[in-house]
Amino acid sequence: MSQQLTPEYGDIDALLRASAKAFSYPATPNVIAASVRTRLEDEASFVERLRAVLARPVLRAGAAVLLVAAVVVASALVVPQSREALADFFGLSSVKIEIGPLLGPPPPVLSPDSFASPATLQTAQEAVEFEIRLPTERGVQMLPDAVYVEDIGGTSPPVVILVYESEDFDLYQRSMGFYGKGLPYAELARESSVHGRPAIWIGSGGHIARSLDADGNLLIETERTVKRRTLLWEDGGISYRLETGLSEEEAILLAESLR
Repeated sequence: MSQQLTPEYGDIDALLRASAKAFSYPATPNVIAASVRTRLEDEASFVERLRAVLARPVLRAGAAVLLVAAVVVASALVVPQSREALADFFGLSSVKIEIGPLLGPPPPVLSPDSFASPATLQTAQEAVEFEIRLPTERGVQMLPDAVYVEDIGGTSPPVVILVYESEDFDLYQRSMGFYGKGLPYAELARESSVHGRPAIWIGSGGHIARSLDADGNLLIETERTVKRRTLLWEDGGISYRLETGLSEEEAILLAESLR
């Protein structure tokens, strides 16, 4: 039920209304107006193109499937509970990806010698239950410049890190534990493949790498910022991560050369 204004407040109300009519509002800044206009035109153009595709009988079913897929991916990025499941679209069970701005200062950029223990290929092999694989060149195995083992205190399998400083890449190998990836925006990651199997390619620009325990909980001490491009894939129960300055094509060839 509305309340009537007393004479005292009625005068104030009338004064405010009169002032509002006399007030000169500034025009919308050109930069904002142009930005909004461009977005509206882009959306209208997209809708028209989509209608044209859907109007084609042969492509109607396929376009509908693509539209549904686009909606699903967009929903996964918007709904916080779905962000960690985004890696499922890429077919990797050992990777959880979160999209969004980082809360607080970013973790430092760290080299393996600051968070892992130095080792030899032999001692690293003794620390894990799987066979360590090396990249090859013309059929000959490439020996790393340095080897490290990251022991995460028994809550997650140890990680073998092969450093190829002269070749500009580090190769991580571990039994199927969990990796977490924090990306500032979704376009930084895309679907790729190694030997025809699903893989994830993360472009340069900076992202957060972290390890998770067997229950998928964050191990805070493992967080670090990665500036280099990254290729992630799985093979035979082993998860691989290649951090590199190489291009995607070069990284895939390197991954497919492991023996």
